[in-house]
Amino acid sequence: MSERVLTLVTSTPGRRSRPPQAERAAFRDLDRVRVLADVEADEGVQVPAGSIGTVVAIWARGLAFEVEFTRPVDALATIKSDLLELVERAVD
Repeated sequence: MSERVLTLVTSTPGRRSRPPQAERAAFRDLDRVRVLADVEADEGVQVPAGSIGTVVAIWARGLAFEVEFTRPVDALATIKSDLLELVERAVD
């Protein structure tokens, strides 16, 4: 019968491993952002580049954001962070 060895690997005390993505999101809830390219909203509506919306949710530690738009279309879209730029920071 063969013998199997189980090794448990844990992080070294005093050292903290960081995930490859940023720990803090580039944008926060209620920040105003501009979309840099045309995107498709959650219900199939096209949101044109340059549209300004409000961040309403943060996904995967800031890899994507749920953004609500009211002009020129009324839509909700999940957008990767590299397709957004900050227009106005939300008031603390």
